Amino acid sequence: MTGDSELPVIQREQASRIHRIPVSLWFAMIYPLLLTIFYFVFMNDQDTASQNTVFTVLKLIQFLFPVVFAFLICRESIELPLWKKPAMKQAVGFGLLILTAALIMYHGFLKGSASYFYLQDKVSGKVDGFGLNSLWAYGAFATFYSLIHSGMEEYYWRWFVYKRLTRTISDLQAILISSLGFMAHHVVLMVVFFGPTSVLAYLFSFAVALGGGYWAWLYGRSGNFLAVWVSHAIVDMALFLIGYDLIFRG
Repeated sequence: MTGDSELPVIQREQASRIHRIPVSLWFAMIYPLLLTIFYFVFMNDQDTASQNTVFTVLKLIQFLFPVVFAFLICRESIELPLWKKPAMKQAVGFGLLILTAALIMYHGFLKGSASYFYLQDKVSGKVDGFGLNSLWAYGAFATFYSLIHSGMEEYYWRWFVYKRLTRTISDLQAILISSLGFMAHHVVLMVVFFGPTSVLAYLFSFAVALGGGYWAWLYGRSGNFLAVWVSHAIVDMALFLIGYDLIFRG
């Protein structure tokens, strides 16, 4: 009886803790979604220079926000990310597992299907919008995104959003909420590339949430920023390998 009577109290306490999530973190979690909607939907038919300029400015705002907020507004001391070896094998193994699964699914099930041709058309249009229809331009963009942008996303979603969430809510709640935030803007991408009625769009979006949850879990337990960065980079490499086949070999 005692345990049952305590359940409403516990639930109210958990709810109140979620309500204490600061506005800064709600902004950090919602802004990438708004950025993606604006860029991928409303800017879709604009010229290359306009698309690249808007995309660059919006991304700068996103990735500068954690630094400005933490170190200039909150006056927190600068703590460099940990570059420890523990968890590296686990992180690399996870990245390679996802890379292998993505390539098998693409070449074994997706390629040649109706979803494949829809995806090819949408990806080609976005590549033209970016001005990446030459092999060297695509290779430079893929290298930057895989090696640099993956680290910037980990710094944004795991170092800033996830770790700051753990200050006000439980670790499990922080993993769940940060992963849903990480997934949200990917839903827009998947809907654009696969169509709003495609099951694949939502299946792959859910897979993104699982990946974000795993990286948050690993980072929270190991403190190894390099590990989650490398793991994320490997997954991004898989996506650009698929993109290469779609654009230059399809």
